[in-house]
This record gives sequence, structure tokens and C-alpha cells, in this order.
Amino acid sequence: MFDRLSRVLAGAVGALLVTLTILVTFQVLGRYVPFLPRPMWTEEVSRWLLAWMVFLGAAAALRRSDHFVIDVIPRKLEARIGRLLQMLVVVAVIAISAFLLIGGAGMTYGGMTRISTASGLHLAWAFAAVPVGGLLMMLFSAELGWKVLRRGADEAPDSHSADGRSELS
Repeated sequence: MFDRLSRVLAGAVGALLVTLTILVTFQVLGRYVPFLPRPMWTEEVSRWLLAWMVFLGAAAALRRSDHFVIDVIPRKLEARIGRLLQMLVVVAVIAISAFLLIGGAGMTYGGMTRISTASGLHLAWAFAAVPVGGLLMMLFSAELGWKVLRRGADEAPDSHSADGRSELS
């Protein structure tokens, strides 16, 4: 289930990148090419797409363990202590993700009554990136925590998978 969600997420981030590139290119060309229209909504929608890319991309990177990790200390510890340290990191990421989910849900709710002047869209569409990203990061962190807990007590606390990618985020 998480593999499929991760693939859909990667596709969505790619589609957002293509859309963002087209909008920004159109916006820049509209400034310098006299016969092209200059719609005001492109700048605002570009910012919203960037926010969605950041939060969805952060969740996708968390799932693939592409975030920067300092793993010198866990590698030097005994297996039990290393797993405990990994679980502390997972709990911290879940706590931060919960903060994003709860705070972002409040922002999104508040944005339901506010309409953007440039695009005419509800601001909730822009703000929704925060709780959606937080929820996805919580799910992927819980999956990682489950993997850490399932490891055997005698297994080394190596935080890298077979392909060399870190399992800690």
C-alpha cells in the first residue's frame, strides 16, 4: 500500500513541477513578449504549486529515505541502543508531522472563507498542502517505526538498506 502511495506521490510531484515550470515560463515571457497576455493569477498559483511540491516532496523523500542523515553515532552503538535512537528519531518526526497536520488543518479551515483576489480561488487550496504533507509524513514515519520495531534484537543497527540508502529520516 505504501509503495503504491509513494509512486502516486512521486508522479504528483513531477506533474506539479511540470505545471510550475509552464506557468513561470508563461509569466516571464508575458513580461517581455508584447503580444502575450499577462494574467495576474500565474504568480500566485505558482507559489501555491511550490508549496504543494515542498510538502509532498518532503513526504516522498521521507518514504524513500532521501533526507540528510548523520548516522555515525548509531553505527557505533550496540544494536539495542541504536534501535532506541532510531525510534526516538521516528517519534520526533511523527511529533513534528502531527504539528504540521494540526496547525495546517487550522490554517486550511480558516482559508475556506478567504478568497484570493488574483486567482479567485479559496486560500484553503493553498493551505491544504501543510496538513496533507504532515499526514503523509506521519504515515511514512509510522511505517519506518514499524520496520525498526520488527528487527531482531541481535540485528545490527545499520541504518542503511541494501541499496545504500538510509532508513532513518
